[in-house]
Amino acid sequence: MHELSIATRIVNLVSQVMKEHSARRVGQIRVEIGKLSCIDPASLRFCFDAVIADSNLEGAHLEITERYPRGRCRSCGSEYEVRMDDFRCKHCGSDDFEIISGSEITVTEVEVE
Repeated sequence: MHELSIATRIVNLVSQVMKEHSARRVGQIRVEIGKLSCIDPASLRFCFDAVIADSNLEGAHLEITERYPRGRCRSCGSEYEVRMDDFRCKHCGSDDFEIISGSEITVTEVEVE
């Protein structure tokens, strides 16, 4: 279960943000997860809650947004959101594409007091 190591890395990052801003409390933590990252949002939330228990982050809320992968069409060069049910280019209809994003895990915002 790599969700535990990811939750730990998020907590370490947020702890660093708290230190840099002399914050005492964290509210919301917003994270974007690419659907190709193979991260289960429910498992990540569970692990996050376990890691922050009895810490200075206790009570923080993890908001997770899943992002579809993006592709670049090799025929026309367009970039588009790749859906698993229809991965063809939305501009020219080609199915010759490369994945350019979708496995990232990004902390996009941390609310601190």
